[in-house]
Amino acid sequence: MWKLTSIADLETNPPEVNKNFVAQAMGLSTWYDQWKQQDMGGYTYTVDVVGSKGRSGGIHASEISNCPRKAVYTMTGTEARPGEKNVGMQRRFNLGHAVHAMLQKEFELMCSWMNQEKVVIDFKDEVAIHPKLQEVAEQWDLHSSCDGIFTFWHMGNPYLRVGLEIKTKSALEYEKLTSPEPMHFEQTCTYMAALDLPLMWTLYYNKSNSNYTNSEPPYLFKFDKHLWHTRLKPRFSSFHQHAQQNKLPDRVEGFYCSWCPYTWTCQPKNAQTRRHGASATLKNPGMLRIAR
Repeated sequence: MWKLTSIADLETNPPEVNKNFVAQAMGLSTWYDQWKQQDMGGYTYTVDVVGSKGRSGGIHASEISNCPRKAVYTMTGTEARPGEKNVGMQRRFNLGHAVHAMLQKEFELMCSWMNQEKVVIDFKDEVAIHPKLQEVAEQWDLHSSCDGIFTFWHMGNPYLRVGLEIKTKSALEYEKLTSPEPMHFEQTCTYMAALDLPLMWTLYYNKSNSNYTNSEPPYLFKFDKHLWHTRLKPRFSSFHQHAQQNKLPDRVEGFYCSWCPYTWTCQPKNAQTRRHGASATLKNPGMLRIAR
């Protein structure tokens, strides 16, 4: 029996076999819409607002792109502080956590619904990546979690595995998408290498109208061996070298500096305090008029 459950299967299977497996994986978004049409509610889900406080050392997939200093700060145990962060972005992150929790719960329910129709599939959310769990994670000291993995089964044996990465976007950002963003390709490639995942679906969720990118190319894609070996592994090696020498790499400044928990020690030039709240919209309390 052919299967597509590992990266090795991508290379050993005949192309037509892999094509058939990819076609089945492409059905995930159709099944999700079909489940949603009959969804009557009656369930709850918990939103876990994760953060950088108390984060373990090692390399985290969410820190491998943009500025290399953030990864090295985490690896060396530098204290994470809230500081004068961009609170608007913090609220956006919290909304993103809520969407993650909603979709993860709904995919779990979708699989239960599909299994009633003899399509045996399960969904596991927040799949841990840790040096004690995977050989690749041990090699590079990776600490992360993948948003989820779909596994298809036949007679008790898995035959297809598809990873899931969820990202939220504003309407303007969403409309500009033509494929997964480069930094998200790097993040998911790390998940795929650690968890031995042959396929990944990056689901971008439009926060304005709840549209999302379906499980078809380019948002459904295969493991990128070239990216892993020529770009990510050398980058991870550089992170470890800097951490072992207790030497910081050059900073790469960007908008992300405004919510980085290490701004207090890095002191990037472009980090500006952005204040949000009542003071930003109401200059004079006398502007309030009380209805009588």
